[in-house]
Amino acid sequence: MSIPTELTGLQESVRQSRYRDYIVTLPLIAFFLTLTVLSFVIDDPGTVGEFISAGGMVAPFVILALLAYLGEKSRWGRCFSILWLLGLLTGTALITFLLILGPAGALSSDPDAVDAWVQSLPQATVATALFVPLCAGLVSLMGFSRRFRGLLARILPIDPDSFIHTIALVTVLALILLPLVPLAVTGNAPFLDADFQDVLGIGTEAPGSSVNLDTFTLIWTVIGSFFLVGLWVRRDMRGTLDRLGLVRPTLRQVLLALILGVVLVGIFQGVDYLLTEFFAASGITVTDETLVGNLFAASFTPLAAVVASISAGLGEELAIRGVIQPRFGLLLSALVFASLHAYQYAWDGVIGVLLAGLCFGLIRKYSNTSTSAICHGTYDLVLFALVMAGFTAI
Repeated sequence: MSIPTELTGLQESVRQSRYRDYIVTLPLIAFFLTLTVLSFVIDDPGTVGEFISAGGMVAPFVILALLAYLGEKSRWGRCFSILWLLGLLTGTALITFLLILGPAGALSSDPDAVDAWVQSLPQATVATALFVPLCAGLVSLMGFSRRFRGLLARILPIDPDSFIHTIALVTVLALILLPLVPLAVTGNAPFLDADFQDVLGIGTEAPGSSVNLDTFTLIWTVIGSFFLVGLWVRRDMRGTLDRLGLVRPTLRQVLLALILGVVLVGIFQGVDYLLTEFFAASGITVTDETLVGNLFAASFTPLAAVVASISAGLGEELAIRGVIQPRFGLLLSALVFASLHAYQYAWDGVIGVLLAGLCFGLIRKYSNTSTSAICHGTYDLVLFALVMAGFTAI
């Protein structure tokens, strides 16, 4: 009987300790930092490599959140979180710069080849590719303005004096602005570049080969989302689930989500057609169906389609409608959702994703994230089924 009592006493001591935040967050930061490093240094095309790679996409944002939580009470935590955020913005801006100049050329691992390639381009092109991402990054830094946060606090449930909300706001603004830059400058999505797809082997993958990566992406997105909203730092598990909107949906909510998922496919088939016609008539590049199909070729088997639908439905809803929407509202969360799709769709597709995101956001607002995830997953699964049956393009 003495062991449980001692453990309970130890837990209580940790909970009340002035060093509690350090005890909880520092091991987590060390873990996710290691994961980030491994994602860069391990070159394994197999299962282990895919698992680490999927984690490496999420880990930097978890580290940022954990540092921000420390920054609420610690000056050094505040400094490190700002430095980490600026590093993320700089890295994203650099990637954006390369994607603007030419996605395929950006993949060379030879620095001399990259330098020669950049120098071969017109100076005006290089200047534009540098200037626009820089401006987008600087605009996102508006989130550090107390006056700007105060104005937003009038319409959004944010605390303008919260350091955590400040870091989150800058991050959200960057996620809205920077992914749109290559599309805005070049007129087309980076992943819809035929040379880029050829270099990466996109469209040549074996059907069904996406199962592992989609599964690992979902696992890490769920883990990351829990820590982003303060699991073990500011909230216990019950509080975390409530903050994310994860509940056991009622039968009525499940049925409604399934029906809406099917209905939205029909609605957005019409919306996508109208958007495509409008942009084509305006002389603006529209999404190339063949190149988009190449992006999802590895998911065109029944099992892979189901896994991809669950991964996108639960993962994207948890990250966007679960983490972002309760704090930054319906519109900003939908803009993040649409902007992150600007790497794979032209403007007609991005606007379609924005409208779909608003629909999923309304479902989240008036029910919960579980229901919006079921609706989103159903939407994707029905769309995959129609594509594989030859009725429509993705």
